[in-house]
Amino acid sequence: MKMKKSDILLLILILIIYIGVFSGVVQTASVEGVSMYPEFQNGFLTFYTSPKNISVGDIIIYKSTLGTYVIHRVIQINPQYNSYITQGIDPITNPMPDNRIGLEPPYGVPHQLVIGKVLEIHGIIFSIPYLGYISILFSLL
Repeated sequence: MKMKKSDILLLILILIIYIGVFSGVVQTASVEGVSMYPEFQNGFLTFYTSPKNISVGDIIIYKSTLGTYVIHRVIQINPQYNSYITQGIDPITNPMPDNRIGLEPPYGVPHQLVIGKVLEIHGIIFSIPYLGYISILFSLL
């Protein structure tokens, strides 16, 4: 049986993802909720790297004041406190920045609470629909 070029490219992509994840260069996070719709939907598996060179517009993962992990876009940087003000992109569920609704301190997310920066290359965010449900289910057990 002869493989199509698209099958070969898919296998190469999967191999690159596995190498990245198992080498520790890239890590994964599962998306729960709709605050980042349409960029992410519930059950997406996304990839992230270390939180270096964060700028406005980047999507970060941080530990909120409520103890949960949040994946939101940086809308402002507060250099005085070395922190980031974030907000989900869905205007219905996130009409205000996170620091105004209590998910983060009033001055923003301190850099030390940032877990990572979502992997984005040339404006393309790397995520896989539905694959995140597996880790969500395991976290409920």
